Amino acid sequence: MNSNLLTVFIAITSVAVVLQMLILLGLYLSIKRTTTQVEGIALDFQRRATPIMENARDVLADATPKIKEITANLTEVSATLKRQATTLGDTAVEMVVRAKNKVAQADDMVTRTLERVEKTTGAVQNSVLLPVRRMNGILHGISVGIGAFLNQKREVREERQRSTNDEGMFV
Repeated sequence: MNSNLLTVFIAITSVAVVLQMLILLGLYLSIKRTTTQVEGIALDFQRRATPIMENARDVLADATPKIKEITANLTEVSATLKRQATTLGDTAVEMVVRAKNKVAQADDMVTRTLERVEKTTGAVQNSVLLPVRRMNGILHGISVGIGAFLNQKREVREERQRSTNDEGMFV
């Protein structure tokens, strides 16, 4: 019985090994077919990608010096702008300070001028206008006096004329 059992066991093991070999053969053939397809796709991809990569490399090789030049120019422009902005800021500050000083000078000058005009006006009123007013008052008084004197003479003449005219009427 042992010998029969051993034979059955060896037969089953042999069948299992053959079955395993067939499965491995199937896997091998399947992987070989898939590998062939992947190699075909890879070759097609390489065939199509190679010109694109070469064009990209050419464009990059052509653009690299230009990009370096643009970067250098931008750096230079940035530095120039910073210097000019600093100079402009300094100039603006200086102009504001100068304008402030000039406004202060103009204010002082106008203030002094107004003070002098006030002093001059007071002096003119005291030295010129006051005597002119006094003289004007005196001349007005003289004029009124002369006018009154002349007016009195006229009244006397008019009375005489009336009296002579009136005398002629009574006759």
